Amino acid sequence: MEAITLHAEPRTVIGKHVKHLRHQNIIPGVIYGRHIDPIAVQFDQRELNAALGQAGTSAAVQVTVTGREEPYLTIFRSIQHHAIRRVITHVDLQALSLTETVRVQVNVVVVGEAPATEEDEGVLIQLLNELNIEALPTALIASLEIDVSGLTEIGDTITVGDITPPEGVTILNAADETIVQVTYVAEEELEEEIAADEEELGLLGEPVLVGEEGEPEEAEEEDEE
Repeated sequence: MEAITLHAEPRTVIGKHVKHLRHQNIIPGVIYGRHIDPIAVQFDQRELNAALGQAGTSAAVQVTVTGREEPYLTIFRSIQHHAIRRVITHVDLQALSLTETVRVQVNVVVVGEAPATEEDEGVLIQLLNELNIEALPTALIASLEIDVSGLTEIGDTITVGDITPPEGVTILNAADETIVQVTYVAEEELEEEIAADEEELGLLGEPVLVGEEGEPEEAEEEDEE
C-alpha cells in the first residue's frame, strides 16, 4: 500500500481560541505517543480529509511537522465532529514505533456477487462490519476485503477462520465468528410482516357498526338464565 502522508504546522493557539482556526479551515490536533511528548499541531482541512479518507482509523499515516527533522508514523485515534454540521473539529494521532505492534479495528468490505443471492433468491447478510487486527505499523491496512463469489447455496457462510489476512496482519477475532452468510426470509415471516403492516394501516379487523348518531352500537346483552 502506498504511504499516506500528511503535513502539519506547529500550533500555538489553544483552548477556546482554536475556534478561530476552524473559521480559516484549519483543524487543530495533537500527536502523542509512548516515546514522545505531546505535540500541538494544526492541519489544512482539505488535506486532513483526504488523508483520513485514505487511511480511515486503521492505516498508518506519515505526518511531517514543520520545524521537526523526522516525520512521525501515526494512526488516527480520536476524531471529533461538530454536533450539527458534522465537520471535523479536532483530531488525535498516536505516534507509533516501527518495532511495536498495534491493535486496531479494520473495516470489512464485501466484494463480488454471491451466486446464491441470484439463483436461489438468497439474501446476503453481513454480521461483522469490523475486525480486530494486530500488526506492525508498516503492515497496517485501511480495510479488509471479503470475496463472496464462492457463496453458491443458501446457508453458505464465511467465518473469520476462512480469511487469509495480508502478510504481517493477525486477526484477533475468534475463528468461528461469522462475517457474512446467505440466508432467506421464510414465507411465514413475509406473511407476518405484511399482516403487521396492514394492521398498522387499519386494513385488517372486523368492521365497527355505528348507530344513527355515529357512535358504536352497544352489543346486545345476553339473556340471563
